[in-house]
Amino acid sequence: MQFIVSQSLRHDSSLKQLIRELSLSVGFFSDAQSLNRLMRGESRRIVMLTESDVSEAAIAVLEKATATTTFGLILCTDRERLRSSNRAALLAQIIEFNNVEWIRSDWDLDALSRATRGCRRRMLRVARAEIEQAIAKREFLIQYQPKVDRGNGQEWLTREVEALIRWRHPVHGLLGPLEFLPDVEAFGLTAAVAEYVLNETAAQLVQWRESKLSLNGCINLASSLLNRNELADRYAEIVREHGLECSSFTFEVTEKEVANSDAPHLKVLGALRARGFRISLDDFGVAASSLGTFEQLPFDEIKIHATVLRRARNNDVTQKILAAITGLAHKLGISVCAEGVEDQETFDFLKTINCDKMQGFFISEAVLPDIIRRVYRAGSGKAQDVA
Repeated sequence: MQFIVSQSLRHDSSLKQLIRELSLSVGFFSDAQSLNRLMRGESRRIVMLTESDVSEAAIAVLEKATATTTFGLILCTDRERLRSSNRAALLAQIIEFNNVEWIRSDWDLDALSRATRGCRRRMLRVARAEIEQAIAKREFLIQYQPKVDRGNGQEWLTREVEALIRWRHPVHGLLGPLEFLPDVEAFGLTAAVAEYVLNETAAQLVQWRESKLSLNGCINLASSLLNRNELADRYAEIVREHGLECSSFTFEVTEKEVANSDAPHLKVLGALRARGFRISLDDFGVAASSLGTFEQLPFDEIKIHATVLRRARNNDVTQKILAAITGLAHKLGISVCAEGVEDQETFDFLKTINCDKMQGFFISEAVLPDIIRRVYRAGSGKAQDVA
């Protein structure tokens, strides 16, 4: 899918990160004529217009394109300000488009990411039969994002990878999880897809170990599965069928899923731990409510959310809070992993607060199994060796 944006944003760092994270191709326009060229053809697109891009000519190009292509539109401007300007008449035309997201003109990566995913989701709705076919025909593939783990001395070793599902769709191409997992959930197929991921990951760990590459796997656990009392037994059975120990796997659950200490799914997480699986608290923030989760379940690991790391880059208070949380976690026997590590500066800061593990594009993007095998030799997995 192509992301079409103004030439003025070519060097914007947040835009570059979004393009990379969502695996989008990008096209830049400088005027209505170049926008018109980019809108030709039937492929799906997302168009982003800043306030200065909103013009009669640009809107006319998009209206014309509705006859031949499907696209989403992101408007980076305040609607009320547009309504009170000399371009107010364009507002009535804009709201006639089927797939529109509005974000502030001073947008950040999170806002742009939410808007982009919203547009993309509306264009990629799939049917239940397509998902069932994807399972039967093995159209789902698993990419693996390495984590580096603090070893002895100055070395950072790769001992585990996070399994991330993708869909090689016969029509839409390679789709990320947020483009189809909501439909998987809506059709009640989450359990089937989750077992697919666990089986694929277990089989891959076995293949790596046969090549003398010993890695453990991390898998995201959907909240809808946490009310299944039989989950722990079923997952333990799958893992044993592959000849592996439950301790080879970590299940990641988001913080919001354990906000209520009386929630019955805490029993399911406890049952998973009792069988030897490790549990990681994903998307951990720095609010008081986050600290309260330490009391509810003895997690093996917490994952610091990427947005917290971004705030910490320019905020001394956030840095001190992160250091304090890391120290508290260690006293409780909990390891700390930082996700979204994007640069050397963040990597170096996390080392100073004794963060145990790191994950992000600075370490490695999610890659196919063959790349993991080529890059990591048995007994080696230094951070600088990562793909």
